[in-house]
Amino acid sequence: MCRWVAYAGPEIYLEDLVFHQEHSIVSQSLAANQSSWVTNGDGFGVAWYTQRTTPGLFKDVLPAWNDSNLRSLAAHIRTKLFFAHVRATTGTAVNRSNCHPFIWQNWTFMHNGKIGNWHNCRKDVEDLIDHVHYPHREGTTDSEALFLVALSKGLVHDPINALQATLRDVSSIMDRHHSDDPMRISCALTNGKEMWAFRYSSDDLSPSMYFGSPHTRASKEGPNPITTIASEPSDSDAGHWFKVEERNGVHWTEQGMDQFKINI
Repeated sequence: MCRWVAYAGPEIYLEDLVFHQEHSIVSQSLAANQSSWVTNGDGFGVAWYTQRTTPGLFKDVLPAWNDSNLRSLAAHIRTKLFFAHVRATTGTAVNRSNCHPFIWQNWTFMHNGKIGNWHNCRKDVEDLIDHVHYPHREGTTDSEALFLVALSKGLVHDPINALQATLRDVSSIMDRHHSDDPMRISCALTNGKEMWAFRYSSDDLSPSMYFGSPHTRASKEGPNPITTIASEPSDSDAGHWFKVEERNGVHWTEQGMDQFKINI
């Protein structure tokens, strides 16, 4: 599948989490610890927020560990919020359009998991995307489709309910197609100020997810000591990592972190 990390907090260089960790996201692209897919070399992407309205975005199909441009950019870009993702395809093509994160206006989304029997369900899922958001469909992944369906269901105004409604409708489509493959979701989204992350599966085998406070070179601490949501911890200090349980989500704001149940 994939691995991802989301950061929000005091300004840091991208490389602080992307490279300079005991078990950084780039290290996970070569050897993930908590995934059945050990290698995630089918592309990568980084989205970061500055003073601009929309985020910056850099994606490529090269393995993250073998891209000198990523290393150079990560050493020079400072930001208070960014998403990074390394991809292992579950069947769709390896191209830039299929690499995460995905962006719409000021919103960013990334995903690890799958919609079971995607090739059978794809047409019905894409039919859930409204006419406003369908023109932004660039790739062929189930992940991008989930994002655009959630946007169609009001994600901008109510991310939690929009994502839950999306998962309910996709589950119904899978049932209609008698899918023998599960839905597994570990995803994160942000509007550039807050972050939401969701862990859900139809077989209670969701991809792993944690939140915590890894060490960085930030010059100060923010009001929320939790800065990071990730597929797996970026270091071995269990004291500052907390597991997100099955069918649960988290909502990060500058003031704190809330957890919530996912009701499908």
